[in-house]
Amino acid sequence: MARPWDRTPPRDYLRLQEALLHEQVARYLYPFSPFYRKLFDDHDIKPQRIRRLRDLDQVPLSSAEDFAAVPEDSSRPFRALLRPDERGLKRWAHRDVLRRVAREKLVRGDESAERLLAEEFKPVHLHLPAGPGPLAGYTMRDLSALSQAGARSLAVMGVTRQDVLVSTLPFGPHLPFWHVHYGAQGAGLGAVHLGAGEAVRPHEAAVWMARLGATVLASQAAYADGFLRGAPPAAFARLRVLVLWAIGGMRGARERFTARLRAAGAPDAGVATLLGIPEARVAWADCPAPPGQAEAAHGYHTYPDLELLEVVDGEGRGVGEGEAGELVYTSLDWRGSALLRYRTGVVARRGITTEACPGCGRTVPRVLPDLSRVDWRAMVSGPRGPLEVDLADILPELWGARGVALWQVEVTRGGGLAGADAIVARLGGASPGDVAQVQARLAPYGVRCRAVPVRELGQRMGVGTERPERRVVVRAAR
Repeated sequence: MARPWDRTPPRDYLRLQEALLHEQVARYLYPFSPFYRKLFDDHDIKPQRIRRLRDLDQVPLSSAEDFAAVPEDSSRPFRALLRPDERGLKRWAHRDVLRRVAREKLVRGDESAERLLAEEFKPVHLHLPAGPGPLAGYTMRDLSALSQAGARSLAVMGVTRQDVLVSTLPFGPHLPFWHVHYGAQGAGLGAVHLGAGEAVRPHEAAVWMARLGATVLASQAAYADGFLRGAPPAAFARLRVLVLWAIGGMRGARERFTARLRAAGAPDAGVATLLGIPEARVAWADCPAPPGQAEAAHGYHTYPDLELLEVVDGEGRGVGEGEAGELVYTSLDWRGSALLRYRTGVVARRGITTEACPGCGRTVPRVLPDLSRVDWRAMVSGPRGPLEVDLADILPELWGARGVALWQVEVTRGGGLAGADAIVARLGGASPGDVAQVQARLAPYGVRCRAVPVRELGQRMGVGTERPERRVVVRAAR
């Protein structure tokens, strides 16, 4: 009997990943990706020799800049799409695929065989990058994998088939909405996907929550913050799980929203988070924290049969398990688009572990909590001279700030004294006293705090209308 996806010993995951890696590179990536075929040929890399994880060391890292549209080539975001043709499929496609096509053609005819090939290889669903980066393409086969991965993430968060889910994640061609949409289908949940912002107002969402007896609410943090404070208790009478779309730095968020849930009339509801890196095609979930331990997060549970994750230092060299570095992503079993050794920009400050999760016992690799981003490091003029700041150290103070309804951090490169970076924290709905308290805690990091009307800050952040909400903004000096 096959083991469940999340209980396989790490050594067996490794064997599976190496088999999938060889298959992906030799039979799909090199034959059907002009971008990666050129990369391999330019560096004299033989795709058939990529058989072990250590073989990846010969493949250069790629990044968002390799897929960013430029005036002379606006199609660069499409580089990640695989482009099989009939000749290439006959030469390179897996023999099992070719057998199924031949059987389909014999039994049901050419049209049915073409449909089967299209389900395997034709992108029918696209996710646009939020900034510079690759466009993600999903075939019908890929959408089935997205549905399966979404269902897995809900299971990690303790959601069962008996639950009823309401999602206020904003609709659009991006991962948050569709991961939860397909995940609910894969898990067999009763679900309604309302959208947010202009699509549905909080009072309308509250009506649906109460009418359906919703037990799970999926939302972005800013929308959920206002929703929990403004909706009637009847909306949360049966709520038991609040699913938040993570921005990366979520340390302190669970405690904030646990308190919000108690005040809203859902004292027994727990808080879980989904971390979605668009290039990874799916989102990862953390398992529920024990009662009374809101911040006892054990990390994000990944899918070793769909992806391979490395952690590298600033020079691009791999680091050991549990060591800090940037996450590097490789597709293992996708057909519409695929990436190889792609730098995500996400910094795992505690690295990745393959030890069994102490919370739920799952044995999949976990990205440990306390995340940052490469561009979240700033050099400011501190009280005692130049000071390097990681914004991930600031965010817990903002999540825990009382009297602050919304907040946003903006870094302006070279916008401070003597060419240093400037960091401003905008605090929505905060009184002068609240601002003074937050300012005192953030002063050692060289941060200046400003009070901003809630409505104005909500518009600046794109609450309910953008993906994801703009909690942290990094821009060049004007």
